[in-house]
Amino acid sequence: MFDVRPSIFYLPSSILVLLLLLLSSAANAAELRGVRDGRYLNLSWEALDGKLQEAATPNGPWQTVTTAVCPYRTATAYPQKFYRLTLPAPGKKWLTVAAVTMTSQTNTEANLQTFFSYMEWAASNRVDLIVFPEVALQGCPGWRENFSPPSVQEMTYMRQTAETIPGQSTSNVVAKANESNLFVVFGMTEKDGAGLLYNANVFLGPDGVIGKHRKTRFIGNDALIWRLGTGYSVLDSPIGKIGLIICIEMWSDGSYPGPVLAGQSADLLVTSSAWWSSSPDGYDVVTVQNAVLSSRWHVVSQQVGTVGQVQAYGHSRVVDPKGTIVCDTGTGEGLVMWATDILIDARTP
Repeated sequence: MFDVRPSIFYLPSSILVLLLLLLSSAANAAELRGVRDGRYLNLSWEALDGKLQEAATPNGPWQTVTTAVCPYRTATAYPQKFYRLTLPAPGKKWLTVAAVTMTSQTNTEANLQTFFSYMEWAASNRVDLIVFPEVALQGCPGWRENFSPPSVQEMTYMRQTAETIPGQSTSNVVAKANESNLFVVFGMTEKDGAGLLYNANVFLGPDGVIGKHRKTRFIGNDALIWRLGTGYSVLDSPIGKIGLIICIEMWSDGSYPGPVLAGQSADLLVTSSAWWSSSPDGYDVVTVQNAVLSSRWHVVSQQVGTVGQVQAYGHSRVVDPKGTIVCDTGTGEGLVMWATDILIDARTP
């Protein structure tokens, strides 16, 4: 029996009354602690899977205010505020996601080493799914915002480095995913049996490739490099049903793929992107609207800096189903992580 007893932090206007929340089971207990620091309250807890919630009354409505960061610091300039800690049921955990911002090189091996470095960090922080940008595996030297064709040398690189799915690089990432107990999404140039090239993102895990998605909408000189894919699909996995999106597909001729994927029972939207710095406002709109219109979490991984002949915007982020950007890398290379409110089976390495 998993017994939840909601003792609560209560903040009157002048006095902090500290009532500790205790969540307990026969083998698991977690305590929420608070320390007043001037006009701030510092909350901390030891349970790795604890999620902090806040409400205006002891009975709620409760709203999660942070899920991946402990301790939590909040201003106390309210008539009253209530906090509690929640834990998943035994054998369950909150799905924790990570989004990487990187500048891919025209060097597959170098990019793989970047993948592996971030995967190791993610694994050490109990991440379940890590997402890398569009064409992160090989880069794309011939990319342009206009319709200028790539050079012969640029297309030679694209053909020489394109890989099948599954293929050598996906096998290497699967091996690392198995070692790290991670699920991974990354963008790449795929070639089919006839040698045709596609802009694809692939979803894989410790046991192999789960599936892929080929880009279905082009912009700039995409059509001079890759062939069009067709349609959207949801990929089932041990961490839920994942809907894959690539960059400009986040806004496809005035519509959004988020609701389409949600209608196919996606639990989570995952985008690999290299959105241009020339359209930052559009990026901010589409990353949020896909989450809101589908009522799903949206994880977006972005290139940053120079990719081919274009400038990528950065700002990898996680957006919650209400449209709140809960974390964002900004314009530098790096990684953000967040524990969603999606429950999955706890997995052991």
